[in-house]
Amino acid sequence: MNKDWQRNKPAQGVPACSDAVCAMLDRVGVPRNSKWRGLILYMRGIKDYDFLDNEQKEQIQALVMEVLKVRDFSDEKFREVIKINERILSAPWNRALTRTLQETASLVQEFQETLFRHKGGVQKLENVTVEAVETGGDVERMLGTIRRGFREMASMIEKDAEKMVAMSLTDALTGIHNRRAFDSHVGKAVERAVAEGKPLSLFMCDIDFFKRFNDEHGHRIGDQALVVVGSILKGFAEEIKQLEDRDIFPARYGGEEFAVTLADIGKDEAEELAEIIRRKIERYNFVIRDPDGQILVGGIKINVSIGVAELLADCASPNVDHLVDAADKALYVAKSSGRNQVRAYERPRV
Repeated sequence: MNKDWQRNKPAQGVPACSDAVCAMLDRVGVPRNSKWRGLILYMRGIKDYDFLDNEQKEQIQALVMEVLKVRDFSDEKFREVIKINERILSAPWNRALTRTLQETASLVQEFQETLFRHKGGVQKLENVTVEAVETGGDVERMLGTIRRGFREMASMIEKDAEKMVAMSLTDALTGIHNRRAFDSHVGKAVERAVAEGKPLSLFMCDIDFFKRFNDEHGHRIGDQALVVVGSILKGFAEEIKQLEDRDIFPARYGGEEFAVTLADIGKDEAEELAEIIRRKIERYNFVIRDPDGQILVGGIKINVSIGVAELLADCASPNVDHLVDAADKALYVAKSSGRNQVRAYERPRV
């Protein structure tokens, strides 16, 4: 049984509910003083749990509605619902684990190839050294040959090391920064913004109905959609850098979600820039091609929802977690309000 539900369940009885909610549960036949009532009350209040993302909240709410619609309150159905709930809760961790394993496998392969290249370089250096000694001749000339061999080897190792570092910070699918790079960058950006008292904005961008897109067109086409969004974000950041010399840092945050940090940019301007990106993605004419490059289907549209927040204006305390949480809450509002829109974070009224 889910530990979070058990942790939030009262020690005796079931969670308290309002008269209206209890009356609704009575109407649909949920047994009183039962584990079903406690589970449903917990699941109905799941929107208030910050440890869940927007998709999880939507899926759990849909599960509640399905339970109330079917009205099967047997023990067997209870166990089935618990298992579905646990799958929903663990899905982000499973996706993150899969993504990490894929990235690790790619890095291991690249590292193996690098080692083989270095092995060849070492053998070549050994051959040059042996040849220089065996042929005799001028000592300075021999030392010069050996030094050149070592310099070439050192240069190759240095280039490979730089490449490995870049790979570890790049999302293999989209070619933009990955979550590891984002975590490093946003941490430094927050420290700088706090120290200098300058604005720092963040927006979280999520592809609308991505699961449905995958189910309809297949995961290979879904990957292409992720590449398109990543390319648009990267191109926009490069354009802003070139035209205005301003730093915008796009990254794939996880799954179909992207994060973009905007240094020295307040929330109002960040919201305007987010709207520009939303329109760019909306206008993109996505096509599906066969392995030979022929267009099979055209005119497919990709929409995104974006939530925007500013560090010093929207956070209870100026740190990364609060900034991401504020942007994520704004994203949830954008998605729950119809999707394909930009929403800025608004502090709850006291």
